[in-house]
Amino acid sequence: MDAHHGKGCARLAPLGLLILLPALGGASYRSANFVVEARTPEIARQVAERAESCRTTIARAYLGHELPRWRIPCPIRVRLTPGEAGGVTSFGFHEGKVSDQSMTVEGRLDRILASALPHEVTHTIFAAYLGGPMPRWADEGASLLSEDLAERRRHDRISIDLLARRGELPLSRLFVVEEYPSDLMGFYGQGYSISRFLIEMGGRPRFLEFVRDGMRDGWDASTRAHYQLANVHELDRAWRAWHRLVVQGGQLAQTDDIMAMH
Repeated sequence: MDAHHGKGCARLAPLGLLILLPALGGASYRSANFVVEARTPEIARQVAERAESCRTTIARAYLGHELPRWRIPCPIRVRLTPGEAGGVTSFGFHEGKVSDQSMTVEGRLDRILASALPHEVTHTIFAAYLGGPMPRWADEGASLLSEDLAERRRHDRISIDLLARRGELPLSRLFVVEEYPSDLMGFYGQGYSISRFLIEMGGRPRFLEFVRDGMRDGWDASTRAHYQLANVHELDRAWRAWHRLVVQGGQLAQTDDIMAMH
């Protein structure tokens, strides 16, 4: 579920080409924007097609349009393991653009397709929009909103527990965290909760504009510009009031199921 800002790798192959890899005990499938390595040809194809669907739907939701086709496809390595799924996506940036990217997802195939893959593809949409690293809280928090209902409910519960034990950060501190803290699940839960709050207040495009302008102009100025609140302190108060009323009150997220929008 992490997004790293490191170096990736890329492979070129004709569109739709399936390559058997007997030495690796697997296969590789190339779609328009992804090249997937997996255990079998069918799994590689399913993951590539799902990644393309996620890329289209999530870009439309946040940007209002699809991304142009990537010049170099994003490699995805699939590792099937028992249990829940997770992933990691790495990026390189050069002159305000993504220079390379790569992704690994692992877990049960059904969970990879339902949650891990939409989450990781969301990181690629954000990276393309900003042309550089996104703040950790927003990158992870909003990417969790692309996952299925079971995962979104789980992170609602995590955020409830976090605030109950007073383990949350003031938003003035959360917004400038550069490295993942020791309480990783709490950090994810708070990032998810504030991202959900902001998106329910103003929608996904405004959320991205808020993050972009907050990084550039400061978070107080961006809060005033996009949410008509005086500063981050007032935003913090509004988020906590919403959390008590909506999340602790047991209301389901009003943000759309992003993958149902396709």
